[in-house]
Amino acid sequence: MNHWRSFLLLTLGLALKDQPLHAQTAASITDTVGSLRITPAQFTVRGAAVEVEEGLFVVPADRHAFAAKRDTSKLRLAFVRFRSTAATPGAPIVFLAGGPGDAATRALAGMPQALLDQLRAIGDVIAFDQRGTGRSEPRGVQCPPGGVLPRDRATTPAHMLEAYTTSIQECLAKALATGVVVSGLTTEENADDIDALRRALGATRVSLLAGSYGTHLALAAARRHAAHIDRAVLLGVEGPDDTFKLPSRVDSVLGVIAASKRPTLAQDIRTLRARLAAAPATHTAPTGQFIVVGEWDLQRWIAESLDTVREIDAMISAIPDLLDAKYSVLAQWAIRSRMPRSFNLMNLAMNCASYASAPRLARISREASTSLLGATIDFPLPELCAIKGWPRLPDSFRTPITGNQRILMISGTFDGRTPPSNAADIVRTLPNSRALVLDGVSHDLFGDPRSTEAMLTYFRGN
Repeated sequence: MNHWRSFLLLTLGLALKDQPLHAQTAASITDTVGSLRITPAQFTVRGAAVEVEEGLFVVPADRHAFAAKRDTSKLRLAFVRFRSTAATPGAPIVFLAGGPGDAATRALAGMPQALLDQLRAIGDVIAFDQRGTGRSEPRGVQCPPGGVLPRDRATTPAHMLEAYTTSIQECLAKALATGVVVSGLTTEENADDIDALRRALGATRVSLLAGSYGTHLALAAARRHAAHIDRAVLLGVEGPDDTFKLPSRVDSVLGVIAASKRPTLAQDIRTLRARLAAAPATHTAPTGQFIVVGEWDLQRWIAESLDTVREIDAMISAIPDLLDAKYSVLAQWAIRSRMPRSFNLMNLAMNCASYASAPRLARISREASTSLLGATIDFPLPELCAIKGWPRLPDSFRTPITGNQRILMISGTFDGRTPPSNAADIVRTLPNSRALVLDGVSHDLFGDPRSTEAMLTYFRGN
């Protein structure tokens, strides 16, 4: 998958290798201003070396604990600045990657050079590695693979939670014992880090470019630091109370996909669910490996196929074979999904801190019983949030954002993770915001030229 297009995907627990910051040039000079350290360096974007500035600044690991003098731990956060080519640059554009858990420096390394140049013609472009990602601290947030799932029976939510919970508990305990301040791994702390970066750079305002979880973070920053956000472009919008998805909205997106690609899709899914619930299927691969797949496997496979149009097309193409009891594609996916899984503590902590309001949780529970895919779009959340040790933000965090912030929200009609209805909800309370919906696009919005054109136009002030 194209690296730039894939960085947005919400890959819970996916082990992401950080993009290293490149070696300093021979003529590098370090300039220290307060807690800010800037070093000239080279950064590789799609194989081409670009002159940049690498930066580090210091923030409290947990601002509440720090203010109360309960914990004085600090974190060094990293960024890469691509200087603007404009004669009179606009506000710096801070790039926020998704996940949570992906690093902006890793994602930006795959950005098309032409798009980077167009953004630099507007203002400085800053790839900011959020706490717990890339070169930013804390370290030790990636758990070793664990949680083996058997292949001789169909999986169930209970089987999976049992396998995952023990390994995550052990990983969390080890992280806490080695000094990781898990209580500081929240979106509010992340949002305050953005403003700390702005102040360290001496900028009056910054603009934000974000995708997926990065949009959730950008909205928190826009609420907490509205006076210092010039404008924001959000691709695939996750609102304050959208961390856990509504099954009914996933069904609506499947309906849009069906109308375009396979009108019988909903009935096909119901047929396959009923068959596999009644009699899980055993598939033997040419290598001799065998696996038993059931209804839950089917639902999870379809849910995970909603990330990109390529995966959606592959899922649609596989449906006729599944109806003919040929389960090769589903079995291959199930074999991979049952391998030992590596979870990212930053990902889990951020998601569990954002959590969901009580009305939304109740609605998810009601809808899951009748939805085509149940609650598989989020699994194993929110269940893993019951593990002791995760932070939890107050209910006020999940309330609608109000104000005059200038925000462009771009959504795709095929996006089951951050559907257009999320942006429609936010526009109602932000009169200066705009929502753009692109037909036939899923969660891979950065790859669409219409999205790029709208993004650049908005950052240019139109």
